[in-house]
Amino acid sequence: MEGHGISSLKQKDHERRTTARASDDWRIARGDDVLPNLNNLGIGDTALEWHDRFLIRIDRHMPHAVFIACGETLQSDWAMPRLGATLEDALPDNLRDSFAEACERSLEKGCPVPVEGSYRDQDLREILFRCVMMPVRAMNDGVNFIFGAYSHKVSA
Repeated sequence: MEGHGISSLKQKDHERRTTARASDDWRIARGDDVLPNLNNLGIGDTALEWHDRFLIRIDRHMPHAVFIACGETLQSDWAMPRLGATLEDALPDNLRDSFAEACERSLEKGCPVPVEGSYRDQDLREILFRCVMMPVRAMNDGVNFIFGAYSHKVSA
């Protein structure tokens, strides 16, 4: 039983580290600017971190926003392609609204917006998740993307 507690602590630390590292990378890429530029984010440089990360092309109607990159965590758990799926099509129904609202808050505030909670997967298991959404501007200086990280665990 004692070992199980240590494992649970490691999982929680991993979840926090995943979102914290992504937030740190966003802040470093931002530098003295209000928002980081997509090029400054160094997406190719953080390839090892991308198993828990994603990049979303925003849309006025956020559920229609498109994942243009996502790591293996999202692909395997939600059976989605690496790119091209919308929030509406890719996310579990009971997670979609939280995800879209966090994206919108991040765009409005211009800063990282952490989200955590739970949802039920297709097998009705409770999934505890932690996520962070961060706005990123494209080359033309418009805010066109949400960069983020996601981690989860199945509740015992």
